[in-house]
Amino acid sequence: MENISSPSTSGSSNASGAAGRMSGNGTSHADNVVTRGVETAGAALHSGIDKVADPARGAVDNLSSAAHSTVNKLASSATSTADRFSDQTRRLTEAPARAVKYSKSWVQDKPLEAVGAALAVGFLVGRLTSR
Repeated sequence: MENISSPSTSGSSNASGAAGRMSGNGTSHADNVVTRGVETAGAALHSGIDKVADPARGAVDNLSSAAHSTVNKLASSATSTADRFSDQTRRLTEAPARAVKYSKSWVQDKPLEAVGAALAVGFLVGRLTSR
């Protein structure tokens, strides 16, 4: 059995073995006890962290999955809206060109009716703006 001397007045052991007689590997019995205690406490803390972290990982995974799904739905909706807006814009910008093209073909097909319509529209505009 090893003799354990009392600790030094500062409360800590020095490297020369003031806390006890050195064992064959160069460490004292007190150092081994402290090391085992620290290792046991560390293992218990790791185990506790794992017990708390495992359910949290599942919750984070579920939350992450739901967030990704929501973002995908929003992106799909935004893309659909942008496509519809683009189609409406294209139609709106093409409308004057179509109206001019239609008007030209109508005037070429029916010149007398076109002149009569122009006179009627001119007369109505003149009457409305003269007051």
